Amino acid sequence: MIKLGLIGTPIAHSLSPSLHKGFMNSVGLQGSYELFEMEQLPSEGLRRFMKNRQLTGLNVTIPFKEQVVHELDEIDESAEQLRTVNTIVVENEKLIGYNTDVFGIAKSLDKLAILPKTALVFGSGGASKAVVDVLDKRGCIAQIFSRSDNGNSYESLHSEEARKHLLWVNCTPVGTRGVEPHLLPLPYAVLNEEFAIFDLVYIPNPTPFMNEGLKRGAKVIGGEIMLNEQAKKSWLLFHDAYYRNL
Repeated sequence: MIKLGLIGTPIAHSLSPSLHKGFMNSVGLQGSYELFEMEQLPSEGLRRFMKNRQLTGLNVTIPFKEQVVHELDEIDESAEQLRTVNTIVVENEKLIGYNTDVFGIAKSLDKLAILPKTALVFGSGGASKAVVDVLDKRGCIAQIFSRSDNGNSYESLHSEEARKHLLWVNCTPVGTRGVEPHLLPLPYAVLNEEFAIFDLVYIPNPTPFMNEGLKRGAKVIGGEIMLNEQAKKSWLLFHDAYYRNL
């Protein structure tokens, strides 16, 4: 029996349990996928946390994608470059970290089919780093804005600057059902049909961020494609680790 889970907050809305149960059923493998809502990493450390629950793997979301790196024995090349991890497997008693977000982001941008030369990325966590990396490799220069007073804050983004960047990407949980505030403080009035909106939030659909674009004719895409594609990649890692550990 394979045991998996997700750590982070907020995660009560997560579709990961149903997705991974579907993957298990597709290969005839019994197992479980549990949500571990937490605001801090386990005090006993991830190794003991996973061992005590007999977990083969964990998905990692906000706010831990960067924090978990320091508790792992190995990380793959993509995760090493970004210093962010969203998937952890136990293999030969080692904790190994991966970043499957980049795959999901790339698939989402393929579907959006619009890639301007510059973009605005909102949020400064692990997901935003993955987005910036994918955009950079496609020749799109991104600027990051966040709540932080250091550097670019949302309030510092003026209309004159915002209208120069035709792709906006939300990498924060703002807009997730039940999360307040529901909308980032941005100059939405500059949006028009030339713009594209990519929101990594997938519930609701459309999100408040996407609705601001839709009202003004922008092309929009939510986080469902990213969720599904990164989950497929994570599942392959979980599945292979499970059988290697038998």
